[in-house]
Amino acid sequence: MPTPNPTPPIEKPGFTTRAAIIAIFLTLFLLGSSSYIAIKLGVVPWPIIFSVIVSGGIIKVLSRGRAVDMHEINVAQAGASIGGLVSAGVIFTIPGIIYLNQTRGLHIPWPDPYLLALGTIVAGLLGVLLSVPLKTTFVDQEKLPYPSGMAGAELLKLGKTGGKMLFAVTVIGALAAIFALLRDLYFPAGWALTGLAAAGFFITLYPLPMAIGSGYILGEKASLSWFGGAVIGWLLIVPILFNNGFDAEASRQLVQNLGMGLVLGSGIGFFIGYIVPRVKSIFLPVFQNSGKMKLLYPLYSLISIIALVVMQVPLLAAVLAVLFVWMMVAVAARMTGETNIDPLEQFGIFVGLVIALVYSLLQLELSMSSSFIIVMFVSVACAIAGDAGHDYKSAAIVGTRFRDIVKIDLITVVVAGAAAPFVLELIRTGFADTLFTQETPAPQAQLVAGSIFGFTYPKVFIAGFVIAFVFEMVNLFLPPRLQNKALLMPLGIGLFLGLRMAIPLAIGALIKIIIDKKYGDQYHTGILVAAGIMGGEGIAGFLAAGLTTAGLAFATGVYILLIPFTLLAILAAVLYWRRS
Repeated sequence: MPTPNPTPPIEKPGFTTRAAIIAIFLTLFLLGSSSYIAIKLGVVPWPIIFSVIVSGGIIKVLSRGRAVDMHEINVAQAGASIGGLVSAGVIFTIPGIIYLNQTRGLHIPWPDPYLLALGTIVAGLLGVLLSVPLKTTFVDQEKLPYPSGMAGAELLKLGKTGGKMLFAVTVIGALAAIFALLRDLYFPAGWALTGLAAAGFFITLYPLPMAIGSGYILGEKASLSWFGGAVIGWLLIVPILFNNGFDAEASRQLVQNLGMGLVLGSGIGFFIGYIVPRVKSIFLPVFQNSGKMKLLYPLYSLISIIALVVMQVPLLAAVLAVLFVWMMVAVAARMTGETNIDPLEQFGIFVGLVIALVYSLLQLELSMSSSFIIVMFVSVACAIAGDAGHDYKSAAIVGTRFRDIVKIDLITVVVAGAAAPFVLELIRTGFADTLFTQETPAPQAQLVAGSIFGFTYPKVFIAGFVIAFVFEMVNLFLPPRLQNKALLMPLGIGLFLGLRMAIPLAIGALIKIIIDKKYGDQYHTGILVAAGIMGGEGIAGFLAAGLTTAGLAFATGVYILLIPFTLLAILAAVLYWRRS
């Protein structure tokens, strides 16, 4: 006889003023650090484990020995993680305007930050609202795994969120920040192996702790695929091209266009192949499980259309964008629930290209600035819908009241959405000299820009797209044990970014392999260390850019920041030692 489903725990409240303040503070922290990580690496790993540990640690420290409510931690963690996903939706898309203006001589107007804040907030709220009916089907009925949400719930149930762990992650993050500041001051470009350039091998070694941490979190499969793409592109294809008449820049661009084709083809193929077998189970929940909110959805959809029109998106394009968001958030929520993958910017690219095609067929004009706003809007909504599913899964496991999770997500998505455009402004000015170079390549924004405008080598891009798309389609018919979901996506990123990022990423993956083999019970400790490294380096880079934007010389800003990070490391180490 089949085992009956276990009775879900009775829901208990967790929303408090303290949880809301902690969630707002951490969501802003993750917004800043994730924005830096996004322009450096082109990835933003799920911030849930970091949010659970840090929010739990803060609450335990503030409780001063009194009993701590697991549900309060769950609420704080849910709200905290929103900042990282809002960051991805904005930083993966809008900087593409700078890229096209720099490389193609265009004059696409930069969006007004206040209007961009309006669009980001409206998109984030739409993502949260549409995720509510999806919870009934994907979390309650189908019980999709939502791996990051399950991991967060496991930490909560085990009580592994103590102040001691908070102090440990603070020491690690502060040390990573100090290292990153000194690196950027004394050897910002790394070490180029110039002796190999004459043979077509353009290799730079760059000490990037956050890439090691990212490699650990992404895991060996994705990270080593990324490394494999870099090896194929930069140790095989580029030298062959260089030694057969292509100059260095042309060789690089050709390989990068191939990589971008693989990334987009894999993403589009993956979610189209994913949608077709699940059409009813993906889309019907949005309409069937709305309950008392049925009137709210059309009203808020109208508000979303008005917001896009205010941002100078044509009315028809605005209507189509909102209609597509209804579909794409459902795809994002389910895909994330099953695979822990949310290719949010590719959902945005897909919708942007479809709307551009409609306008082309109708012989109407759609400006590039409107296309960028549409891609950003869809990306933010899909990012939030995917993240919310993890929050709902975690709450369902530990028994936190569902409406408390929705409430904190609504609050922090407004805070993060309002702050994101100003973080973007800081990046635009603070990294003006290095953005879209090897130092800060912002690869996802380049992918968005190329998809909207066109690529230097369109045939190469199309070839990569077709290869990856066909691979994903064939993958559907393989037995589950032989399937490699989205395998070509990290390989394509490796082709695009080269060995500079791939080498430390592979080191992180190898460290994970060793720890899993020898110290299997230390998985969450490894995640904690990796997240601390990424958070520390990310916030240090973000703050350094802020001081530069304020008018300080970079070296002066670094020396100023070294003082608080050093004091923080010492203080956290002392408190950790006392707890031990």
